[in-house]
Amino acid sequence: MKAGTNQLSLAAVMLASVFVVTRFVQIPIPLGYFNVGNTVILLFCLLVNNSYGIAASGIGSALADLMSYPVYTVPTLLIKTLMPWIFLKLGKLLPQKKYTPVVSAAFATLIPLFGYTIAGGLIYGNIISGIAQFPGLLLEYIANLVIFAVLYKPVTNICRVYSAVSLTRK
Repeated sequence: MKAGTNQLSLAAVMLASVFVVTRFVQIPIPLGYFNVGNTVILLFCLLVNNSYGIAASGIGSALADLMSYPVYTVPTLLIKTLMPWIFLKLGKLLPQKKYTPVVSAAFATLIPLFGYTIAGGLIYGNIISGIAQFPGLLLEYIANLVIFAVLYKPVTNICRVYSAVSLTRK
């Protein structure tokens, strides 16, 4: 996929933002931490809705885990690359209603909820360990979804303004 300078620049800002929010805004839970990185990923996907945005999501999140919980780096790369891909695909497949982004986010953020439960079980050698982090992950799922639901409309409006401004400059 060919992307212009604007899309590549936004993807770089997205990667850095995802890294900073995921790495430095953490609340410990069993076997990991709670953060609002999923919200940042999904909001940026409204701006960078291509493969560069998907890659920035996975790489930014994986780098944050590399710095804090290195054992989760590879699962995070997979989980946080799949989540925005699902989000964007559902956004195209579902009927275009005002709530479509929230529905897409609700389904897409199930990927980290169950992905990290499974990864925790595999990393620590038993499913009980994975299940131990499920309550914290469920809280993270709900918090990220609520924050996204509140912010997606203002971000969408900003995207429209940004697109209108960038189109008038050409």
